[in-house]
Amino acid sequence: MSINETDQTITDWPDSGSEVSTLPVARLIYASESLVQESVLDEMRRIRDHALANNGPQGIRVALLFMSGWFVEWMEGPEGAVQALVERVAQDPRHRGLKVIHRSVGRPRLFRPWIGSIVQTPERSDAFGLRVFEQLDRFEAGQVADPASVWLALCSPAVTDMPAPLGQYPRIMLLSARGARVFELVTWLARVQGQPLVRRRFAGGVDDAPDVESDYLDLPAHGRRGLRLIANARKGLAMGMTHAFLPDYAAVAVLFDKDAVANQRIVDRVLSACRQVHHVPTIVGLGTHEELTNDLMEQVERQGLAWRAARTRTAEPDLADYWTALHPVLDRLD
Repeated sequence: MSINETDQTITDWPDSGSEVSTLPVARLIYASESLVQESVLDEMRRIRDHALANNGPQGIRVALLFMSGWFVEWMEGPEGAVQALVERVAQDPRHRGLKVIHRSVGRPRLFRPWIGSIVQTPERSDAFGLRVFEQLDRFEAGQVADPASVWLALCSPAVTDMPAPLGQYPRIMLLSARGARVFELVTWLARVQGQPLVRRRFAGGVDDAPDVESDYLDLPAHGRRGLRLIANARKGLAMGMTHAFLPDYAAVAVLFDKDAVANQRIVDRVLSACRQVHHVPTIVGLGTHEELTNDLMEQVERQGLAWRAARTRTAEPDLADYWTALHPVLDRLD
């Protein structure tokens, strides 16, 4: 697999000049079947332009995803404004069969006025629909889960033998300081562990969000609850969905490089994102003794985050060496 990972893409937060509010908001998720016949990406851009013009003044933030012929939209904001919006959306001819599968009041999770993603997957529409109806049954039975859990159950389902349901297992983000070595690592690990690797391409529905890869691997036998490893492109730090789900990561593991400048740059980006969402995951430095410097450790700890070093035994590690260094550290996180 070839991942084009450059550092030319801006990974700042376009609308985050101040910290994200922690005041409670109304949260709603619906799913509906798409009736769009033309380019979905073009339609997403039209939806975005309308949303930015009309939702922002109402204090509403939304995430809209297209996957397997379905739309899934997550709304947050004042309760009256959210209800009015979903009632308007229900009349939109671009979809049908709108089903509200989550309502709650709680801390906001969406940090941009509009987030758009298109997930490229071979999954059939009817298989996705089964998950929609499972979530609808739980919602109508009064089982109100966190909105992030509902979203993950639809868009990133776990393998069937994961011990913990609905995403209640540790999730670890993997980032490479340079290159795409973390993608090579999860690909190799999936083969060695005999587990399926889920490959995803996220096409941002906005001009400043790139088309990026984000692959994940579930390891049901790891720890008490299982473990999900998610290889993210560095460019993905610019995407709104990454921001929304950052608070769900138990740890961010960074595979460092011999290039000290690249190492510093990726740590700066990760720490900046964590400050914005008030999240303090464990930061795992993965690399050689020379790459895991005291300066990087001290920078992480000054921000109040825990630092764990996963040092390889060799100065020229291969993929097996990286996993040998990493998995004992992940064991201690559970």
